[in-house]
Amino acid sequence: MSDNDASVYTDLVEFLKSPRADLCKAAVNATASVTDQSGMEKLIKYGAVGPLCKLINRPECSGEAVDALLRLSSEVPTFCSQAATDMTEAGMVTRVLEVVLAKDKDAKYVDSALALLVNTTRTEAGAVAMLGPDGSERPVPLLTRFLAPVPTGEMDKWQNVAGVLMNLTQVEGGRQFVTRISTGVLEKLLPQLRSSNVVRRRGVAGVVKNICFTKENSFWLLHEIGIIKHLLYPLAGPEELDLDDRVGMDPELWLDGPDKVREPDSQVRLLLVEAILLLLASGRKSREHIRKQRAYVILKFADMVEESEQIGEKINECVQFLRRDEEGTEEGSSDRIFRNALPPTPSAVIYGNSNDYDDVD
Repeated sequence: MSDNDASVYTDLVEFLKSPRADLCKAAVNATASVTDQSGMEKLIKYGAVGPLCKLINRPECSGEAVDALLRLSSEVPTFCSQAATDMTEAGMVTRVLEVVLAKDKDAKYVDSALALLVNTTRTEAGAVAMLGPDGSERPVPLLTRFLAPVPTGEMDKWQNVAGVLMNLTQVEGGRQFVTRISTGVLEKLLPQLRSSNVVRRRGVAGVVKNICFTKENSFWLLHEIGIIKHLLYPLAGPEELDLDDRVGMDPELWLDGPDKVREPDSQVRLLLVEAILLLLASGRKSREHIRKQRAYVILKFADMVEESEQIGEKINECVQFLRRDEEGTEEGSSDRIFRNALPPTPSAVIYGNSNDYDDVD
């Protein structure tokens, strides 16, 4: 569609609201055919997102509506936030939960609908809506399904729950949900950092990074959860470590020997290094504990082979924290600067590739 006449878009939006199934389906197909930036901007501007949200529950055009919404919420950088806001206001969270938790839903449809939920919850309002009024129970059904084993040979239709959880931890209520001791959510999520599915690894790495932003979590994470081992294991590689390097180090970080494969995904590595940096910036006692865990050794070898300049810079900041002489320095004198430079990170799913998260500002 190349017609710039506003009436074309307003008429199309009206057809999306039609009670007639044939008109709705034709309008959804016409919406999906708009792939140029200008056209998609106009669709969002003239209110197509809200009616499309209501159509994900109508069997005759639900799949097409989801695809159109994924495109509009990910491929128009200047309007992505507006699309997410419109989806939240249209009740997208409730609509997605209704369809994905229903029995006998197609795996591809569930995966795409959850990708939409990722894009909806990247805003604070979307994350708050997903948490629910009590701030704790609404994400539980998705979490339960996410943690269940994926049947051999089947599509991992719950993979995008990782991105939803990452987005929830942008806000304080989400971080409280993940770190509540009585439910043990974090302990259940940490094994996903070793999942063969990169979508799961990215989302959970983002969750961990975001909860490290809350300074009050640091002692619990370091001493009760033992988070450093979980953060360092993906960053460890096949390098042979001297006996002196292993002293104080968790054996799990070197027992794999030459068979150990370092995390191949740059986004996962960045989130893990940023989590370590946040913990280092949480106070002197945290740094002392992390030094004793021999984090410097793992980071040193990781830096030697790191191809990303951005990750290399973050590793260098970690190393500066680990190597600095703190005697005579004021507690917290530079920590706040680093912590404020690493706010909680949201994510979004790019249309046509649910295996690709895109960090959004």
